[in-house]
Amino acid sequence: MLGNILGSVASSVLGGGEGQNKAIQLIQALLQSQGGVQGLIEKFQQGGLEQIVKSWIGNGENLPISVSQIFDIFGKQNIDNAAEEVGIAQEDAPNLLSEYLPKIVDTLSPNGQLDLASLDTGALLQQGAKAVLGKLFS
Repeated sequence: MLGNILGSVASSVLGGGEGQNKAIQLIQALLQSQGGVQGLIEKFQQGGLEQIVKSWIGNGENLPISVSQIFDIFGKQNIDNAAEEVGIAQEDAPNLLSEYLPKIVDTLSPNGQLDLASLDTGALLQQGAKAVLGKLFS
């Protein structure tokens, strides 16, 4: 179910395509291995990149993340494992993450805020899907 919701949200925002589908699968695998969205945010905080992830969640412009920062946050082994799990070439995974992770996190925080006290990946993805569907049908 998590994959379906994430796929719906991302395809509405990112427009579909092979790279986007692989990015969704990769991000889903990383989120599951890193403790969900809460774990992702904690990794960015621990890595000194809190301002980057805050820009994705907030209402302003998304700050970019470099491939080297992706490696710093997730670690090469975790990225390689997730890439292997979803059938992506290991050398492609960091580029997909740096391109799509900011867009997907931004989409999953439609009001510019996350309620970290009650946040879980499923609830966040449902919230993001509702926001995207609301825009499509308004």
